[in-house]
Amino acid sequence: MKKYWRCTVCNDVHYGDAPPKVCPTCSQINVYVEVERKEALAVEGEEPKFDLIKVLSEFTNEKDFTLNPDNKRVQAIIKGLLINEKNHGLRLCPCRIREGTRERDLALICPCNFKTQDNWNTKNECWCGLFKKRKA
Repeated sequence: MKKYWRCTVCNDVHYGDAPPKVCPTCSQINVYVEVERKEALAVEGEEPKFDLIKVLSEFTNEKDFTLNPDNKRVQAIIKGLLINEKNHGLRLCPCRIREGTRERDLALICPCNFKTQDNWNTKNECWCGLFKKRKA
């Protein structure tokens, strides 16, 4: 059964069957404590983001791209996605400006069609840097 876990060092929140052995934010070992949902939401300000990171990481399996290895950047992007989902009903890229029409905003749902963007060919990453090309 999934539970909420909070790092006692940096307050990182994890939602899952068990806490991570190593905190992905502060790299401390065995520092998670089980907390109530209310506490987890108060610390995070929204639903914990680590299930989404896991989903997006699994999405990259056997593809020519992966999640950015910069964990802080990934967490900031995920937080923006969740804020957009809360405010607009869609996980819109936090790094791109909404036009405000649903039809146009649908193109901004993460993951977007990032392989068609100039950034993919010039910087080897999607618009916001959440995904990067795998090294050959």
